Formats: sequence, C-alpha cells, structure tokens
Amino acid sequence: MATDDDEVDPAAGIVNPRLSDVFGLVIRQDEVDFVVPHLREDLPLYLDPFLLWKSEDPQYRQLHADLLGFVEEVRRHAVDRQATRAAVLLSEVSEPVELGLGYAAGTKRGSALGPGTIDGIIRTFQQVPQLQTAGLDHLEILALLVPGIAEDRISDLTASVIKRWLTEFTERRCQQWGIPTTRRRLVGWDPAALDWRPFDAHLPYNPSDGSPVLLAPLNLLRRLPWINYGDYYRTAYAPLVLPPGRAGRAVAKQDVLAYNRAHFDTVRGYVAGREAAADVCAPDPLFTPLRLTTVAKKVKEIKTLPTGRVNGADKKFEDLAFDVLSSALYPELDLAGQQERTISGAHIRDVIFHNDGKIPFLTDLRDLYGARQLVFELKNVAELDTEHVNQLYRYLDDEDMGRLGILVARHPPKSSVQRNIINLHSSKRRAVLCLDDSDLDLMIALLDSGRRPIEALRKKYVEFTRLLPK
Repeated sequence: MATDDDEVDPAAGIVNPRLSDVFGLVIRQDEVDFVVPHLREDLPLYLDPFLLWKSEDPQYRQLHADLLGFVEEVRRHAVDRQATRAAVLLSEVSEPVELGLGYAAGTKRGSALGPGTIDGIIRTFQQVPQLQTAGLDHLEILALLVPGIAEDRISDLTASVIKRWLTEFTERRCQQWGIPTTRRRLVGWDPAALDWRPFDAHLPYNPSDGSPVLLAPLNLLRRLPWINYGDYYRTAYAPLVLPPGRAGRAVAKQDVLAYNRAHFDTVRGYVAGREAAADVCAPDPLFTPLRLTTVAKKVKEIKTLPTGRVNGADKKFEDLAFDVLSSALYPELDLAGQQERTISGAHIRDVIFHNDGKIPFLTDLRDLYGARQLVFELKNVAELDTEHVNQLYRYLDDEDMGRLGILVARHPPKSSVQRNIINLHSSKRRAVLCLDDSDLDLMIALLDSGRRPIEALRKKYVEFTRLLPK
C-alpha cells in the first residue's frame, strides 16, 4: 500500500506521456509553434540549420551566423595547429537530451561527440585545401566530409550552439501557456566571447525524474537536413562518379567521404544546387496521414481477411487497422502509440490516442469519462463475446486512461454482449464502444465527401447513449 511519503510518478499509466499530460494542462499541438514534449521517447525529427539560413527572420539569420562562427573558431584553431583548443571546443557539443529529438526508440538519451569524431573534424579542416583558407557556408557540409557525422550530429551541433536562444524561446512559451518551470544552470555558446559559458534559465521539467526540458520550435524541424548525405549521393556523387550501369550500386560511405575531401568542388556544386532550391525546403510535420486512396485500400484489405489467426490474419488485421485509425482520426486525435498486452494467455494489441478535446464531442469524453487518452483494442474475431468486453473494461481506470474504450472488431456485437456493455456502464460508469468493418467504411465515405472520420466515432457514441437507461 502506498504511504503519504511514497513518491507517485505523475506519468505512470499514461502511454507515451507528454509534458502537458503530467501537469494536467491542455495544450493542443495544432495551436502552438513548438513540439509538445514527449517525456519518455524521442521524436524522429532534427533541427535543420538550413531553415535558419533560408529564413527572412533577422534573428534566425543571426543564429545561423553564430553557428558558423562556432565552426570557424574550431577551423581556425585546427589549421593554426592548435588542435587541443579545437578539441576542447568540440568536446562541449552533445546531444541535448532536453529537446527529445532523434530516433531513440523507447527512451530518451544523450551523448557527446566521441574523440574519433572530434579528431575527424579537426583533420578535415587541416587536410582539405579549400578549408585551410576559408570556412564553411553550411554546417551540414561536415556530414559530407567527416565519418561519424550524420543528421543527428548536425542537429546536436546546432542545438548546442543555439542553446541560449532555445532556452529564451522555452521561457517565453512557458510563461504564455502556464507551464511550471524550475531554475537550471546550463552551458551554452557565447558568440561574443567565442567560448562556452555557463548561464541560468528557468525551464520546464519532467516531474518523474526532475530532468529539464527544452521546447523545440516547429519551424526548425525536419526528418532529414536539407543538405544531407543520401541526397548528395543520389543527385551528385553517383551520376558524376559512377560509370553508367553502376549508378545503382552502393559505394561504402567512407569511400564517398574520402572522395569528397579530395574533390571538395563537387561538394560545393551540390550545396549551391540545394541553395538554389531553398524555396522548396520546408519544415516537416510531426505526423503525415496516409492519403485517402491508401487508407481506402487498407480498409478493403481488412474486409477480405478471414477472422481468426489463420495465416497470420490477426496480425495483418492489427497492422491494417492501426494504419487506418492513426490516419483517419488525425488531427482530432493525436497518436500516442501502440502496445501489446497478454491477459490469461490472450494476445491483445491496442492503439492509443491523446485526447486534447479538439472538438466538443471529444471534450465531452474528457469531462464525462476522464478520457485523456482513448484506447482502441483490435480484435480480428468472428464475433465479440463478453470476455472481450471484460478484458477492456478491466484495463480502463479513473486516473490514467479514463473510463472509455473502443473495441475494433469485424462485426457488430450480439445483443447479449451489448446488454453487458450497458450493465457495466450502469454499475461503474465505464463505457465501451464497438466499431466494425462498416464503421471503417463510413470513415472512408466521410473522408471522400470532405467530412471528418471522427464523426463515425461520434455517431457510435450517440447510438450507445440512446441505449442507456433513462
């Protein structure tokens, strides 16, 4: 039994909790210009310094100049044979775990530049003739020259150098949205002193472990930097260097980087092309739903599947239903994730959404059932039975998921199962809605007519409430 002295994790029970969830705030992602931070997992996005370069905002342009100023200070010391000083400057660069960006699945982590990477940067400045006399116009060029530098390290370098500005941005947004903060001592790049300096800031924090949080501006995020190795290889290196008929074959990255260091003008030509196409470069959205035709195709595939587990039909159904629901219900519901559970030997797969009450219907579900998150349990069964309902019912609670869940099956429930659902609501005020193939068809029809598929869920809820005792 918990005592008054026991510390309770405010994120416990919440799937992929966000900062807003643990502080009881309603911050709708579509209404803010920053990423609402996820506290346990990194988001698969990076800061792209090219978005600073192409911006018409004088502040963003200055940040890009500060970024190049740092790189120039490292380059200057490297070519002046002051490698130790250059290494010291680079040693302060690390992955800002406070931002929660990257591809760390199921965790948030941070790491500094390793000695091998630092040495590679210094040697590149020393050995490439063009870099001995002039600096870089874009930080991202390092990823085309130095082993161990990829999109994650470009983002890390950017975030480390502009950390002072990121903290100021975060402080302003916290004041605006009432996000609790605490005082922190950080280290950031000082463009005037050309060195790293400690500074204080008031930052939000993860109440589970007290770690600080930085808010990432949406207009600086991409899944890949505009200037990146993969694009360079396809559009510049392969057509120029590889003979006809071999352009599709892969060359080891270390060999390509060695070529680039010896033929730096090829890199310059590629970068000039990316600069010329800057108008096309834009931030990436946090989530991109599938197109209507793709979602409709997946619903059609679901309807051809047999029920049960034959030939993996259950897994196929779960995968298809996940794709359909995550795209069709966006943006009214933001995907929190999926999880697998086992109850009495039964495999259960859930799709879970954050419910920020973006429309009145969803606000009602939050108010009436505490549904901060909505769980959709996927069942490729010939018919729902009472045990399926009871499994979901036992999963629902007052404080975490809320008291409303959705079963996604192939056919409508029998009258006896529906009576059980109504009885559970009458005794415990917990609601279970049932979707089937016909509801997925309705979602597609709504999409095709320019309406929102969330209306299919609202329709099902209205039908449910009409069955409740008056």
